[in-house]
Amino acid sequence: MVEIKSGLLKNARGQYDGMVIYQKGKKTFGRKFPSYDGNAGSPTRFQQNTRLSSVVTLYQSVKNTFLTYSWNREANNRNIASGYNLFVKENIKAFDTAYNVGDFALLQFTLGDLQIPFHLQQQETPEGIFSITWETIPYGHNRRNRDELVLAVIYDNEPFRVQIIENTGITRNIGIANIPLEQPEATEAHVYAFFTNSDRDSFTNSRYFKVKLK
Repeated sequence: MVEIKSGLLKNARGQYDGMVIYQKGKKTFGRKFPSYDGNAGSPTRFQQNTRLSSVVTLYQSVKNTFLTYSWNREANNRNIASGYNLFVKENIKAFDTAYNVGDFALLQFTLGDLQIPFHLQQQETPEGIFSITWETIPYGHNRRNRDELVLAVIYDNEPFRVQIIENTGITRNIGIANIPLEQPEATEAHVYAFFTNSDRDSFTNSRYFKVKLK
């Protein structure tokens, strides 16, 4: 990827001479089309394509939610073309070559600029209850006290569907959360907890937990 600072292609969009030209903020960038080395049918290429197909499928479950603000913002900070590209880059490693999530702990659903509460940890509870505690800090009138806990949940019977549990009413200054998780067909839930501001455009990084349902 190169920045185009002058000439006829500045402020252009589209395809030109083996490149795709696109805008990012007030800047113009050009990126070459991927080259093909003749190994499209190789085991390595097949494995990579399998992982790519899986992570793209997962992205479809969140692309129309406010979680995209997190990825777009962080992509802009890292000078990456789009939040979609960053989502794929960060999450492709979680998938195996059989269209499965190989390690749920490697998935991330938010990347952000807000601080994760200190000592955020899961507590033992009856099956079907997600319970975490964290250290509260006397921010006084600091608006961070109003950041709200949100969960992104994947149930084991639907590994490519993400349920977002928001409007929990649980804020940083409370220090504890007990949230029931219900999915009759599932035996465990993979929970990604994070805090977000009231505008849903600033986030903490998501933190992974696993909950036994039955």
